[in-house]
Amino acid sequence: MNKRATLLVLLMLLCVSGVAGRAQDSPPKDALADFKFVVGTWQVAPESVKTPAKYTEEMTYAAILDGKWVMSQQLLRDQQGAIVYRDCAVYGIDPDTHKLFFHAYNTDGSMDRSHAVDAPAGRWIFAGTVYGSNRFHDYRYTMTKLDDNHFNVLIELLNSGKYEKLSETHYARKSREAPARVQ
Repeated sequence: MNKRATLLVLLMLLCVSGVAGRAQDSPPKDALADFKFVVGTWQVAPESVKTPAKYTEEMTYAAILDGKWVMSQQLLRDQQGAIVYRDCAVYGIDPDTHKLFFHAYNTDGSMDRSHAVDAPAGRWIFAGTVYGSNRFHDYRYTMTKLDDNHFNVLIELLNSGKYEKLSETHYARKSREAPARVQ
């Protein structure tokens, strides 16, 4: 066999083995699997409250539709227990990008659309836009898992091309279960 034919055969073998090797690779990691640690009921961690809160806050997360999605709801109640604010969101995997995203629907009729940006394990950073709100528009929402029973949420608003901190909240787990219900 001449050198050219030998080189051609080697290239074909490399291509075939490369395709076979890829077929054995594991499928893309399910970005939602690690995020599901949030399933349950959460409240603002008492040790993080420095002054008496005007409202009590509760966050619930529940896996829905055979675990393909996670639904959340945030409730703020006044001192009498009446709901003064609520939103609900659905987290899932974008079928095109294979990245986590969420869409939220808010009491004031506005809605958020977000997508995850690269972040280290245990941290989820969402870049998003609120549509229909006079107060908010572009933001970054960062969730950081501290351990199985605590996480932080940092909300930053984009102002003149720079993110500025709006709030940071420390949550503690109240329960590992939550109903898939919107109030």
